Amino acid sequence: MVRLVLFLMIGVCCQVCVTPPALGSDALTALKQFSDFSTIDITRLLEGEILSQRGSLMNFPNGISSQFCFVAPTSPAETANRLQKWDPTRCTSLKVYVSRRVSNPCEIKEFSNLSLYLNPGHRPIKRFFDQTMATSAGTSELNLTRSEARELAGCVGKDAGPKTLGACWARLLFARASDFQRTGFAGTLPYESGEPPVNPSSQIRSMLQEQVRITREFAPLLKRAGLVSGSAGVSPLRPDYFWSLFEADHHATLNLGAMYELNVGDRHQLLSIEYYVSGTYYASATLYEIWPFSYGGRTGSLIWRGDLFAAPQLRFTKGIERIASGAIMIQEIKKEVRCFQDSLACP
Repeated sequence: MVRLVLFLMIGVCCQVCVTPPALGSDALTALKQFSDFSTIDITRLLEGEILSQRGSLMNFPNGISSQFCFVAPTSPAETANRLQKWDPTRCTSLKVYVSRRVSNPCEIKEFSNLSLYLNPGHRPIKRFFDQTMATSAGTSELNLTRSEARELAGCVGKDAGPKTLGACWARLLFARASDFQRTGFAGTLPYESGEPPVNPSSQIRSMLQEQVRITREFAPLLKRAGLVSGSAGVSPLRPDYFWSLFEADHHATLNLGAMYELNVGDRHQLLSIEYYVSGTYYASATLYEIWPFSYGGRTGSLIWRGDLFAAPQLRFTKGIERIASGAIMIQEIKKEVRCFQDSLACP
């Protein structure tokens, strides 16, 4: 239930015993077929290292990607379950103020405690206050439709208190979450603050179109989630929904997301989507593939993770700046992965 990003893996120095996935080839071979990793050193993984790979440059100007590989001592089923239920607020270094699961259909009361976390004395929160108070029917620095901007400005008025601000944003999040639960990606509302308008679902689809091997590997999951074409005649997956308030690039940021799971033979695939982000970036998608492994008397899960982010500032970064952005992204995601691994030590 958090902001999400992409991972992949590298090859093996000595023979490894990995339970064969349904494809008929071992996990390492399967992983190398769709990822950017050419080799995986299983010894480094078992020593706790998180392998990373910066994604190739995209033609899509707003997109950036990265890939990771790591292991967990739990089975694939347990690892997938723990990923879906993990609470990132317990790891303070991630700067996630609150993260909550949302029922289907959702209720507005599930967003009503937002005001408890809106402390204007905290600089990132103060920036969020300022952006909200500066929003008018015609202009906003936030990711909103024109109608949302008008309604938010009217709701907040001149009262910049946490209670009013929280209640106004709760109404906006509830409306967006309800729409997504009814219509899925087809009904995702655009961001109309800039020109031209930006649709978060279209941003994710554009990035996936450039990740041909990954999209092929996750095709059943992506189709049943309704994110790519070919979903006609297949039963849709029922995701877990969530919302969060966190710090992104020194700005307090709200999101709405959904996580989908598909069991494919003895491995598990997950897709975590941020279909609404209040600012800083447009949208993200995180994919996981989880295989069972057995090596040197140890068993657990071999995990590939891949992250896709779409952000407006990426359009203006090229060369060294783009490489630097990718390096920062990798470090932040490694921090998140390490926090998740540490959480597995707790029941």
